[in-house]
Amino acid sequence: MIYERLCRLGERVPPFNRLGGRNQDTELRRAARFLSPMMSLTVTGVVSAAYLTGLLSFVFVFIALVLFQISALIALPLAAMFSVVAYYFVINYPVSVMNGYRLSLSEEADIVYEQFILVFQSGGTIFDAIEMVAQSDHPLLSKAFQDIIEKVNQGVPPEESLSEFARNQPSDDLRRYFTAILSAMEKRTDLLESLSGESFEADMTLRQKNLELESRLLVVAALATYIPIVFTLGISLGGHATNPVILLIVPLFIGLTAGMSRRFTGQFSTYFDRPRDPSVIGPTQREIREEYDEFLNFLMLLGEHLTRGDTLEVSLAEVQDELEPQSKRLVEIAVRGIYQEQTSSSEAMGKAADAALGRRVSSMLRMVSLMCETSATQAGERLSKITSRLVKRSAVAKERDSIIAAQRMKVYLLTLTSAAVLGMLASLAPFLFIGSLLSGDFSLAGGLLTLSEITPLLLSLAITTFSTGYLNTRMVGGSRPTLIALICLLLFWIAFTLSSGLMGLSLV
Repeated sequence: MIYERLCRLGERVPPFNRLGGRNQDTELRRAARFLSPMMSLTVTGVVSAAYLTGLLSFVFVFIALVLFQISALIALPLAAMFSVVAYYFVINYPVSVMNGYRLSLSEEADIVYEQFILVFQSGGTIFDAIEMVAQSDHPLLSKAFQDIIEKVNQGVPPEESLSEFARNQPSDDLRRYFTAILSAMEKRTDLLESLSGESFEADMTLRQKNLELESRLLVVAALATYIPIVFTLGISLGGHATNPVILLIVPLFIGLTAGMSRRFTGQFSTYFDRPRDPSVIGPTQREIREEYDEFLNFLMLLGEHLTRGDTLEVSLAEVQDELEPQSKRLVEIAVRGIYQEQTSSSEAMGKAADAALGRRVSSMLRMVSLMCETSATQAGERLSKITSRLVKRSAVAKERDSIIAAQRMKVYLLTLTSAAVLGMLASLAPFLFIGSLLSGDFSLAGGLLTLSEITPLLLSLAITTFSTGYLNTRMVGGSRPTLIALICLLLFWIAFTLSSGLMGLSLV
């Protein structure tokens, strides 16, 4: 990973590694420990890389501005500003990534809690519970629990490993659950009565993100479209429309837009769940979400039958005719395995899990089978409680879809308008040179430059317009982003040619 290599490089550069060793940021230290299953980071390396990146950014931006013949009085503060931004980006990246996992960890926390309860109900040990989580394909958690198993095999007590893992978690829910589990084991109390099992942080975080969604979406889209407009005005007024060096700004614009869009989609996208089998072309998020909603209805019916005293085999056969197509397909696989193929209920549920579209449904099917092996009646009660929480959380999560759908047209309109404005500004570039305005040489008759002379500016804006249209469409989950990008590019050219004709700019 590039960031990891940058940190290792910064840790080896003498002036910066001494500065990095003095940092005592507790949050950064927690982030480094939390991310250890994914990347090897140290606080010294991160801080050293931040100082190194800040210095290199200052030098690079200052040289670039000097090449544009910008005064040193202006170039110095601009370079310093970019240097500070680069420094804070590098030093805050681990904490930002850790916080980005907060919601997903909170969403998985109650399921992990139920798995621990399931193991303890069946007479298992804490090591058995850790093994179950490690084999359950939880995002990040399963890999972390595999590392815990390795530590236990090396002689570290599982309670100590679990306690250390809990201390480094950004999710308050996860820390609360593991604290309750360890406390219940120490005091020999009933874990079922320790906590409600409800992840308050997950629900609260989802609602908070939904409130922030509209404003952040429009801010990201506006920055991606307005910055090229300001750039075009500055280049035109400075008389640099013919300078080929301006092509070097294009990767910067694309990187800025891609970075903002990626950060947005990582936290506020319509992404709902991962496909169960990532090795093939997976189903759409809409199909996965529909399966999940139908599956929650199945869990409610199943919980009612189990609570009344029915076995899992009988309950599955009784509820299959009341289900909707997606969940009915999965239940029919399980029923066929039990009654026709004469397999055990756990194997039949495993086959149904292998046929699910999303990983959430797949993991829950396997968990239902394990819960019923211990006690079908208790499993029904627990399933009813779990399902009521998941239904509410699913409704809150789907609010993001409706909000993004409502804002999608605004982003499209903003992107298309920006393409037209950029086209008109490009046609004004030969006439906006402030030197000609002040010298009195300005004239609208016949234009000052030809199309071939302002090709660097036109090429830069065309590439920027295409990439912005593509990335903005991907950001809001729109379909056919390449087509939208081509429409933006065509609109840019039409606006340029029409405005050029009115201003008298020669196109040959």
